[in-house]
Amino acid sequence: MNQIQETIQKIEAVDLKDDNAVERLHKIISTELRKLPTFMLDMDIGEPLVRARYLTDKENYHHLIKDYSFNPDPKKIKIGRANHIGQQVFYGARFRETALREVRFIYANREKKEARYSLGRWEVKENLKLAAIVSPELIRKYKAKELFGLAEYIEQTNAELSSDKELAGFIDIYTYMAKKFIEAIQEGDEHKYKVTAVFSNFIYLRLPIADGILYQSVQHPENFNVALKREVVDRNKIHLTFAANQRYVRTGGLNYEEAESVQTTNIDYVSGHVIWQVGN
Repeated sequence: MNQIQETIQKIEAVDLKDDNAVERLHKIISTELRKLPTFMLDMDIGEPLVRARYLTDKENYHHLIKDYSFNPDPKKIKIGRANHIGQQVFYGARFRETALREVRFIYANREKKEARYSLGRWEVKENLKLAAIVSPELIRKYKAKELFGLAEYIEQTNAELSSDKELAGFIDIYTYMAKKFIEAIQEGDEHKYKVTAVFSNFIYLRLPIADGILYQSVQHPENFNVALKREVVDRNKIHLTFAANQRYVRTGGLNYEEAESVQTTNIDYVSGHVIWQVGN
């Protein structure tokens, strides 16, 4: 058993329901993975990101740009896949379908005849540097074509470091973490996010140049999602360019289809308002 495998065993031994689990995980990861190689990918200017938000029965529209961004109230932020409690992180998906599934579209509406969502399309305005938390195994398994080149580079690096006592088999930690990132967490099991939240923050702190992380989608692992530091939004490195209000109706079982889509008429970047044709 190499050192990387021993580290994984130590992580697995942590009781995630304990109050000190985050502290214990942080100590293990920051100490034993301090030399872990990281793999950066660029998101170029003009590339899109999509974020979906559920509209409650009391909401007609989301009227503010910040409604399509990270939660503005830290007190309401629970632990997530790439954030600690109270930590503001922007989550974005590659495509609309992925964004809807990431907000657990079917699960949240399994008893309803229809559901309504806001969709915000963001565009990269300054090149983003993302640390990829992926593994060649899962990239190929789910045919994540955009990441094939990265998979080859990770395998090449793993071979080059095979004689390094601390890093031999480092690819195992990426496989382990990548599987954690695509694990579907059920309501009531949010403590399971602690492993990925700690690892994400290890990357955030270790790589100040990184704007965030990239990982394969839970619901559509052939695509990827991103978790961006709040400074990316604050510094306007991404820009909301489009918003839509969409209604979906049940067609049978857990199947839904789009029944209506209202598009924004304007986005006022000075006031921070999203302008709709109706409902204002």
